[in-house]
Amino acid sequence: MMSDELMNQEEIDALLRGELEPKPSDQSELQIDNQLSSMEQDTLAEIGNISMGSAATALSMLVNKKVRITVPSVYISTPHMIKESYPIPCIIVNVQYLSGLQGENILVIRERDALVIGNLMMGEDGTSLPETIDELYLSAVTEAMNMMMGSAATAMSDLFSDTIDISPPTTERRDLSLDPLTSAMSDHKSVVIIEFRIEIDDLVDSSMLQIIDIEFAKEMVKKLMPQEEEEEESVSVSETPITEPPISTPSWSDLKDETPSEILTTQPAPSDLGNINVDLIRDIPVQVRAVLGRTRMTIDNILRLGPGHIMELESLHGEPIDVFANDTLIARGEVVVVGEQFGIRITEIAAQQERIVSVR
Repeated sequence: MMSDELMNQEEIDALLRGELEPKPSDQSELQIDNQLSSMEQDTLAEIGNISMGSAATALSMLVNKKVRITVPSVYISTPHMIKESYPIPCIIVNVQYLSGLQGENILVIRERDALVIGNLMMGEDGTSLPETIDELYLSAVTEAMNMMMGSAATAMSDLFSDTIDISPPTTERRDLSLDPLTSAMSDHKSVVIIEFRIEIDDLVDSSMLQIIDIEFAKEMVKKLMPQEEEEEESVSVSETPITEPPISTPSWSDLKDETPSEILTTQPAPSDLGNINVDLIRDIPVQVRAVLGRTRMTIDNILRLGPGHIMELESLHGEPIDVFANDTLIARGEVVVVGEQFGIRITEIAAQQERIVSVR
């Protein structure tokens, strides 16, 4: 259903030219809690954040521009609602997951955004664009999508600790004011929408949709967090009291003299989260820092430091970077460059229960 507020002719013309940002239908977020739990929504957003973060790095290298893809929002919609919310020419990218995961992934990109990407791929400045995409531009966009999704699949392989293989992406232009979103999907079937905001310097500030089947979304969450199901099963196994003495959880004071890597490995893995209500502490800010390396120096050597001095670190080239939340090691990763900014691609992360134990 479209909004009751009618658009004037100027707004309609601007929308068709790609100058007006389409707004999702108000119905697009209805009933999501009946389809996906809050944990599943958060997990899907994190999977999208990691995979598309890697894709943004790949695209940045291809177009030689700063590319930023923000943390996504997750909601339930239908192809029909998407068509109503985006009644403009779009590029539809279809990717099949072949191994590690089994399912279909559809990306929806506005035609104008695809034209900018294709223009930059061909060595132009992204401003002099044709009115519609032609075969040459579509071929350039397809190559960009191939590199982006390949990088995303690599990041997902690291995240799932399994090889994720995908098919080469296929792309086609569809005018969603006239054409169906996809011929293989019913217009009124509920699907999961993962919506990203994509920015390319001052050329693109738009949205990009990732569409996946609800069952496929649940499969990804289950593969990434199988312990959730195991914990639910363990609750109903037996009500017989445990006679063995409980395993005590070491406090931070017990661990303060240990190295960060020991902190992750010496704590016993809990079977549940105890009495901690995580929802009560989700919004508490913590300082997240990535440590490139360390070294020890005498005060005399520190006082001798000056511009041009090279400080040798204990870390070796290629070693993972430690990521801390406050003083707790939560992950390791590798340095990446996105435009003119540094970032960390996570390659190893502690289980959620281990991270929660550290704050008890």
